[in-house]
Amino acid sequence: MIRFIAIVIMTFVVSACETTREVSSQNLGASSSVSDERSFDRDQAAAKRVGFGLTYLGTGNYQRAKVHLDKALEYSPGSSDVHYALGVYYQRVKDLKKADKHFKKALRIAPDRADYLNAYGAFRCEKGDFEKAEELFQQAIAIPTYSDVAMVFYNVGFCALKQDDVVRAETFFRKSLNRDAQRPEALLEMAKIEYDKKRYERSMSYLRRYEQLRRPSPVSGWLGLRASYYLKDKDSVARYELILEQRYPDSDETADYLDQKKQWR
Repeated sequence: MIRFIAIVIMTFVVSACETTREVSSQNLGASSSVSDERSFDRDQAAAKRVGFGLTYLGTGNYQRAKVHLDKALEYSPGSSDVHYALGVYYQRVKDLKKADKHFKKALRIAPDRADYLNAYGAFRCEKGDFEKAEELFQQAIAIPTYSDVAMVFYNVGFCALKQDDVVRAETFFRKSLNRDAQRPEALLEMAKIEYDKKRYERSMSYLRRYEQLRRPSPVSGWLGLRASYYLKDKDSVARYELILEQRYPDSDETADYLDQKKQWR
């Protein structure tokens, strides 16, 4: 939790016949105020605001996220973390020009931060600038101290999918899982790839691993229902039908399922 340091400025009314004691009190108040101002760590305060901002981003509360990130920028305009977080914020709210500006600023300040390179690579891939995205991903992968290279491998795979290169995508999803067998995003993508290859048992194996880590989503539920149908697993078909109808009645996947409902009987 952020500690807010309150700077209290004491105001003294000094009369013409001011006493020595009153002067001493006034000086003490001024000294305390200056001391409090000097003890305020702007970089530390900015870091805490960034933490709050990213947490609010994670919950979809963009308004509160922006309040904290703007304050962080006010406290520490030269912080790479502040600009990185603002890049993420503007990417989420689809202000791509500002997102690009802040990601670039973060990397100018800290060019060897693999997490920044990975995030900016994902952003450039989203924009369709695949060549630049690949360059950024490879720079991140080349940093030996980066602990979450599995996430970069996943992003390379996902970017390959956007270019309809399923073979390369599968290669990098497998690399991601070799580094982190509990990477849910990669598990779900591998379940989709195996389903498209009509390898339904393998698809369900990846889905089961995914569901050990995350609750079923509309995407995984619809995929599970179709794979279960081809495996003639009526219990699983009924389970996924229930998930789609009760948990996600308004999703596109549930709409697709309802349009084809007679097929699953």
